[in-house]
Amino acid sequence: MTVINALGNQYYLYIKKGQKPVAWDIYDTKPPIEFSLTTYFGQVFQAIEKSSLISGLVFYVTWNEIDELPSYGQNVVVFVLGDEWYRIPKYTHKVRAVFKCVGTNSILGCNPFLQPSLLNLLTLIQFLRILVVGVPGWVNYHWHKFKNLILGLGKITPIYDIPLGYHNSKNLPIKNIESRLYDTYFSGSVVHREYPIWSLKSWLGTPKALSRKIMISTLNKFQKKHPQFKVELSITGGYHNRTSEDERSYCEIMMDTKICVVPRGTSFETTRLFEGMKYGCILVTESLPSRWYLDGIPVIKIKDWQELPGILKTLLENKELMAEMHQKSLNWWQDKCSESIVGEYIIAKLLREFPVNLEINLDPP
Repeated sequence: MTVINALGNQYYLYIKKGQKPVAWDIYDTKPPIEFSLTTYFGQVFQAIEKSSLISGLVFYVTWNEIDELPSYGQNVVVFVLGDEWYRIPKYTHKVRAVFKCVGTNSILGCNPFLQPSLLNLLTLIQFLRILVVGVPGWVNYHWHKFKNLILGLGKITPIYDIPLGYHNSKNLPIKNIESRLYDTYFSGSVVHREYPIWSLKSWLGTPKALSRKIMISTLNKFQKKHPQFKVELSITGGYHNRTSEDERSYCEIMMDTKICVVPRGTSFETTRLFEGMKYGCILVTESLPSRWYLDGIPVIKIKDWQELPGILKTLLENKELMAEMHQKSLNWWQDKCSESIVGEYIIAKLLREFPVNLEINLDPP
């Protein structure tokens, strides 16, 4: 395996068990294999390297592999970017630290009993499935915590939450909110997977699909009722299917958008939230989980997308409020979610695990 020696730490992209990890030069804009979110996390890791505060670690970056790794030890740090089942990796007790997008604690995000609806029923079913799927990892994690406590082996490292960031957001000049062309914009998938005829999902849908259908229907009605406002909609197969031209167009339109609607994906937390924030859009979202980078976030949260027309009209008729929220969105990105801030957060957590500057002899996988 080729090891990149110019870096203080070693970085590997790891797809799934049974496959060899692929060495990743984090300064290379085109990773050796197709892997989502590397644009954002490449810069996060560059901030870590620039600090020179930690060195000698093996960083495994995986999408949703939670069962096993190529190697373990106190020099191994894992980043799980795409596990939307909120699972606790089985190997947590074998490594120095685990950083996880989306986290390990799901939220219901609605009250299906006081506010009964098909969407809330599907949300409850999905929430319960996530709890069931997460039981083995939870039991394994807490068993090892208990065993370490009884045997005096020390604490197992916590699992740290980190933001999803963006897929391939371009660095564009920030446009003044008043001069932006589109009042609101959504580009994304509604249903990106076909389910077999015998699946309940093919008949009832999923929380993501139903939520987005309601949102799009509401936006279309808003546009007809208020033709003076510019609403831009583009239904796609999802960001995994975007071409480089699609990416450029998406970023340019997002920068030209005043209000970014952020419907849920499979989870409530999506890359769109961070893409819109980075560009200073005013964000209208559904429920969001409690995370260090989301608590207090300057967004407008709604329980039902049918509330959206009133919110859009109120915002678009209040230029001062929009300018204020635009700046708050930019500030939140810079102070909480930007690549350098997340890099500092990771460094702080690793230095807490390692009380002195890290100098570990590497045993490459």
